[in-house]
Amino acid sequence: MKISICADDIGQDPAITEGCLRLFELKRISQISVLSQGHFDAQDAQSITSARNLGLEVGLHLNLTLPFDNQSLIMPLNELIIKSHLRLLPVEKIRQSFDSQLKTFEDIFQFKPDFIDGHQHIHQFPQIREVLITQVLHQYLDDLPWIRSTVLPKKIHQLPNALKCRLLNVLGGTTFLSLLKLNKIPCNNGFLGVYNFDAPDLGSYRTLMLKWLSLAQEGTLFMCHPANTQVHGDEIGKQRPIEFNYLESNQFLEDLNLHDCRIF
Repeated sequence: MKISICADDIGQDPAITEGCLRLFELKRISQISVLSQGHFDAQDAQSITSARNLGLEVGLHLNLTLPFDNQSLIMPLNELIIKSHLRLLPVEKIRQSFDSQLKTFEDIFQFKPDFIDGHQHIHQFPQIREVLITQVLHQYLDDLPWIRSTVLPKKIHQLPNALKCRLLNVLGGTTFLSLLKLNKIPCNNGFLGVYNFDAPDLGSYRTLMLKWLSLAQEGTLFMCHPANTQVHGDEIGKQRPIEFNYLESNQFLEDLNLHDCRIF
């Protein structure tokens, strides 16, 4: 069974970028999602481009919540959720922010994103999702990227942190998937990797992964947030090296084989 594993937040910190490129070298991940507003020097851009030439998919991690310089629209996640569902967000500023982040991505890497998703899943919220779909259809014409769906397996009650998982669907996941299908935009078949970033060690994270693998189906996308060292000042910074150490380990390969899963 083919699955894909996407590492998020590339560009937020060098430890994230370095760690994820290492995991791709080991064939433990298949995609990276890039915060184009982050820091990328010439070597970073070259390393990511070289990895893409070897099969790594590189996507845009649309961001409206993580503060960077020169952002036209930024707000805390809770505020963004409330205002988007009340349709109180400034639509033109959403469009400007998406266009700016897309242009920055293309300026850095000299290619268009292979896919698009959202930091903290903001791409599926009302108003934001409509702008995203409209801009993608306008800017890509016939060469559409795939866009991340956050719709979870049907056996959602069996998932760890099931309440948080259900919340993803309530906040827009199900509606967004319908919009993607309506507009014939490709997407992944199922989504896993959601938890409270509270696994204290490799064994605890492995337990989560084993449960996720047992629920995977053909084409399921797994989200992860690894870094090769702790990221200071990041609310999930302590969790990142735990994910990295597991994904780098032989135990991960054993678990993939146990569930007859292959990363593509």
